[in-house]
Amino acid sequence: MTLHLGGYTQDQPQDRSGWGRVDYDPTTGFGDAVALPGPPAPSWLVRLPGTEEGYAVSEADGGAVVRVHPEEGVVSSADSGGMGPAHLALSPDGRWLVASNYVSGSVGLVAAGAELELVDQLQLEGDGPHERQDSSHAHQAVFLGEDRLLVCDLGADRVAELRVEDGALRQVGQVVLPAGSGPRHLALAPGRDDLLWVVGELDQTVHVVRREDGGAADGTGAAGGVGWRVVQTVTTAPEGPGPGETTTGGVVVSPDGRHVYVSTRGTDTVSVYAVDDEGLLELRQQVVTGHWPRFIGWVPGHEGDLLLVAAEREGSVDVWSTDEGLLERTGHSLAWAAPTWVG
Repeated sequence: MTLHLGGYTQDQPQDRSGWGRVDYDPTTGFGDAVALPGPPAPSWLVRLPGTEEGYAVSEADGGAVVRVHPEEGVVSSADSGGMGPAHLALSPDGRWLVASNYVSGSVGLVAAGAELELVDQLQLEGDGPHERQDSSHAHQAVFLGEDRLLVCDLGADRVAELRVEDGALRQVGQVVLPAGSGPRHLALAPGRDDLLWVVGELDQTVHVVRREDGGAADGTGAAGGVGWRVVQTVTTAPEGPGPGETTTGGVVVSPDGRHVYVSTRGTDTVSVYAVDDEGLLELRQQVVTGHWPRFIGWVPGHEGDLLLVAAEREGSVDVWSTDEGLLERTGHSLAWAAPTWVG
């Protein structure tokens, strides 16, 4: 199979875009990676199914959303609707791209296709007690359906619930997280839209969130209505933070919904949690990875069996296999400068 790579480029040669391609065989491992023409700092990508093309954010020069082709490079570009886009999501019908702009704390709605166009942007509002929470910092969007999505706001300790209506973004609700947690990324329970797990970047936590009847009037839902509630919080660093900065990174869930995997930078670990029938978590395993595991994700076509771990500061991408949910080393490792996305 062919995997694509994304990453930062500020410390790389000028002829490197940060976008690359590599063949991977689950039996023999990685081939030789090839750099592709593209934008600077493509830190997050979305591949177009059945093609070698894709969409990406470019964090350089303010921020942009681009369509990329492996031979032609950038074939279309649009403003991301803010500064410092850190994540890109494609709607299930392929109509919309949503850029989460970390620096500006805004969300951009881009019409997808051969020609990209920014059609709306929504500014999130809020702050928190941590020194990095001076204002909203949008970090990830996840679609609940064709027109509903959740956006992690690291700066405001909120997950905003948005709706796309007539080509515009509208906030319709929010999930309130513990103060100072800094929600970075979330993962939905497979086949459900009422259960999710949110990682707190700033306090090394995972929050179990359920949507239930009888929401409170404190931002989690109207009283007597439907609301999101945090029902459990667990740590990703049971032995304490690592030396220096320690922050969570990525989160993924197994296809059967029985295990959740979370990376933590600083301790340089991936934690494996068992999930019970209520969605609650119990730590089963922690493995040590390369330095600064910013991204984790399944090898396409091997979801639940092969986990990719991109260690940004190590400059490596490693593959781990699973055995009844627990991780085992495969020995397959790829050197790639500052990787932040693989898929």
